[in-house]
Amino acid sequence: MSAGPEDILQMQVARFLKAAAPALLWWHTPNGGTRRIGEARKFKDMGVRPGVPDMTFVLPGGLVAFIELKAGKNGLEASQKEFATQAAENGAAWAVCRSLEDVQRTLSTWGVQLRGRICA
Repeated sequence: MSAGPEDILQMQVARFLKAAAPALLWWHTPNGGTRRIGEARKFKDMGVRPGVPDMTFVLPGGLVAFIELKAGKNGLEASQKEFATQAAENGAAWAVCRSLEDVQRTLSTWGVQLRGRICA
């Protein structure tokens, strides 16, 4: 299976975060992909929902934050826009990032201390 542009960006961000912010609590939620119908139904029954961003963070001070990664000119899906609205209504931070530099700027804006320089 080959990696698409957003997969490559996700892997770059993961490598960067492991080096630049090792104490930061974060994870990737792999909601996309193809699944058998029974598996998809089970995940939906377990609470998997469309629109969940690619990355979730627990920032210093306990604030929950989300980053949706997009490559090129890809836009947000309706479910992603709805999630962003609900996140904001509940006091969470949310951003869309199109590059490793965007991620670094966003995290810095959110008060995350990063060490080192961007390295893809």
